Amino acid sequence: MEPRYEIERRYLVRVNPGLWSRLGTGHAYRQGYLRGRTSVRIRFGEPRGPVLTCKSGSGVKRREVETVVPGDVAEALMEAAGKRVIEKTRWALGPWELDRFAGPLEGLTLLEIELEAVDDPVPSPPDGVRILREVTEDKRFTSNHLARMGKKESKRFVIRAYEEVEAA
Repeated sequence: MEPRYEIERRYLVRVNPGLWSRLGTGHAYRQGYLRGRTSVRIRFGEPRGPVLTCKSGSGVKRREVETVVPGDVAEALMEAAGKRVIEKTRWALGPWELDRFAGPLEGLTLLEIELEAVDDPVPSPPDGVRILREVTEDKRFTSNHLARMGKKESKRFVIRAYEEVEAA
């Protein structure tokens, strides 16, 4: 079987406050991360059922393997994740995905796009979404890293992420 690669770019963004009410409810996800160098995630909220995903590598192009797992297996994996959990709501906006984080990461909003090739041009962001900076290569913004931060560290991280942009 040929390995599958995810080619994705991620951006720290600000969203026009009026846009949130027009977006609707979005799709809620709860993701638990297991220990290890490779990102191993169990995600609840997928229409097809709980999904186990393994990602390796870093940057724009990463190897990705995923499979739907039975509910009891997913629950056991989420339990194994312990406190390494993130919650977010996602909206599909054309080719883009807008993620608004909840809990300790509340206030963090990321915009992602999957591409066919590393050198594909990136389209303009959706109306009402302003890209502040690309964070694809910044490992602090991977979901795996975000899930490993404690509550206080998460809140400080969100504040600093936006302060860094405003200071630049």
